[in-house]
Amino acid sequence: MNLTIKKVAFGLIFFLLTGMYIIFAYYYFSQRDITAKIIVTSIKNDLSELSYVLSKQIKKEPISSARPLLDRKAANNKYLSAIAIFKDDELVMTTEHKYSKIPTASDLYFAPHKSDFTFLNDKSALQGNIHYYQGKLIKNYALVFYFDNEYIKHNFTQAKRDFILFFILIPIIFVAIIWLVIGRLVALPLETLRQYAYYHSNIPKPFIIREIEYIRASMVQTFSRLDQEKKELYNLARTDSLSGLANRNYLQERVEQIIEVSNREQKEFALLFLDLDHFKSVNDSLGHDVGDELLKSIAQAIQKILRINDVVARIGGDEFVIVLTHYKDDVELYEIIDRIQTQLMKAWLINTFTIQITSSIGITIYPKDGDDLVSLMKNADIAMYEAKARGRRGYHFFTESLNVKTQEYIALTNAMREALKNDQYELYYQPQNDVKTGVITGAEALIRWKGSNDVFIPPNIFIPIAEQNGFIIELGDWVLETAIKQLHLWEDNDYQLRMSINVAAQQILQRGFVSHLKFLLDTYKVSANKVLLEITESVFLNDSKAIHKTFSAIKALGVKISLDDFGTGYSSLSYLKTFPIDVLKIDKAFLDDYDTQEGAIFIETIVNMAQTLKISVVAEGVETREQVNYLSSLNCGYYQGYVCSPPVEINAFDRLFNEAVVLQV
Repeated sequence: MNLTIKKVAFGLIFFLLTGMYIIFAYYYFSQRDITAKIIVTSIKNDLSELSYVLSKQIKKEPISSARPLLDRKAANNKYLSAIAIFKDDELVMTTEHKYSKIPTASDLYFAPHKSDFTFLNDKSALQGNIHYYQGKLIKNYALVFYFDNEYIKHNFTQAKRDFILFFILIPIIFVAIIWLVIGRLVALPLETLRQYAYYHSNIPKPFIIREIEYIRASMVQTFSRLDQEKKELYNLARTDSLSGLANRNYLQERVEQIIEVSNREQKEFALLFLDLDHFKSVNDSLGHDVGDELLKSIAQAIQKILRINDVVARIGGDEFVIVLTHYKDDVELYEIIDRIQTQLMKAWLINTFTIQITSSIGITIYPKDGDDLVSLMKNADIAMYEAKARGRRGYHFFTESLNVKTQEYIALTNAMREALKNDQYELYYQPQNDVKTGVITGAEALIRWKGSNDVFIPPNIFIPIAEQNGFIIELGDWVLETAIKQLHLWEDNDYQLRMSINVAAQQILQRGFVSHLKFLLDTYKVSANKVLLEITESVFLNDSKAIHKTFSAIKALGVKISLDDFGTGYSSLSYLKTFPIDVLKIDKAFLDDYDTQEGAIFIETIVNMAQTLKISVVAEGVETREQVNYLSSLNCGYYQGYVCSPPVEINAFDRLFNEAVVLQV
């Protein structure tokens, strides 16, 4: 049951009035009966007194002499209209001539069980007797008191009016006032507060009653805070917390609006997908706090370049989406993009660090390249990666051929994962030979992928993709375990060979890599010093402290580290001094120029430096005996290349090794 203030007040007032009326009714009827009793008693007393006086007077004087006494008694009692004396139903005397007949029995009070009030209302006279002696005989006169019924009724009517006035009308008026006060000062304010709470309409004005005013003030304060929090949450849901730019939600809203306008006005607009080049290096080398400050500064710079109708949003770590809506032609669009990239290439001073950063931008045009935000962003993302693939620090427009290329990339990514499940990968092995003796001293394990149609997919096709999508970690673990397992078989057959295993930067920097390597060494019980992990110089672009710690842990296991393609990438002599490198591999590009003065200088410098640092050297891509002889003249330790054998599957490698052993014998 739902109660309201008015219902509760009405119920309380109803029960209060009911109780009051019961009490007042009891009081009224009680007082009425008491008043009637007093009147009757007064009349009876006067009747008895007059009867007694007249009975004494008759003995001395005639009855006629009592006239003045009757008049005086009738005048003194306001409840009497007349007094008469009868003798045997004959009138003897009366104070009022209209009362000349003795009342009938029905007019006289003779039923004592009735109340005095009923008696006064129903009867018109009270009769008494005047007893006197005439000689020895007792004689009687009838003494009759006639009631002044109008006065008596008026008296009771007046009392009733007073009761109604003081005990009914005034309480009703009082209750009505209370009802109005409750309605005005309690119910109405509470209803106003209810509507305010439900509709959040206009703020109610202050109320008179303090307690309700406290409630109103509290509600206003609470709702004001909630409205503020709602606005903040709304803005937060549409704003990037770090940069203050729009986020993906707000970008979706604005692009939908821009699409409607573009459809209506038959105009195009451009969507730019901007990604900062090598931003991860900033975070890794200078810290995320510096990276965050750089993002804030870049966001402000982009906003200053754009116009009020353009939109810029941050949708990821270092990814921004820019929507350009008002440009006259392609030339102006190019100019805007160039201004953005030029501004971002300026030196940024962040927390005392000077940072150089560039950006790659992919561009889509509505409606040619997509009809909604999802398709426009997807295609702009494809174009952005094409810009990165072309050397970064540039921009690229989306094309359908680029989309086809991306779809092929996605298909190849999925196929690579399926290939691992279906055991389509295998390792080929290329011999590594001693330069002086030509003896096979080791092999480099190289992955090959035979597709479902028995067609080999070149490593230079799928390995870069695996590095991009992160599959290189899973694939690298397979290579590592398969190669160590093969080394175990060689050792069982007493093959004295080293196993060189390529390890990607992402793989070696994985948490738990060293423990996994140790697990494999223990599981297959191979000689750790026969295992060489080949890494490329790109690994040094990452956190140097973490790399050094990882390398030291690997060396502690007895495993050797080989630096592949030395001199072609990010080479620095400090790497050789700082990190525990065991083997340098000279890239084929240097061997191809061995017969030129410049090429020879490079090769000789690398070999001499490695010998000074007591680092072994393996020359890659050796294809002729002349190259082998040249390396021998430099006292280079080992070579690897087609002059001995291309990479071959395991059975062919075993035959090659065994044949070489036989020849030596």
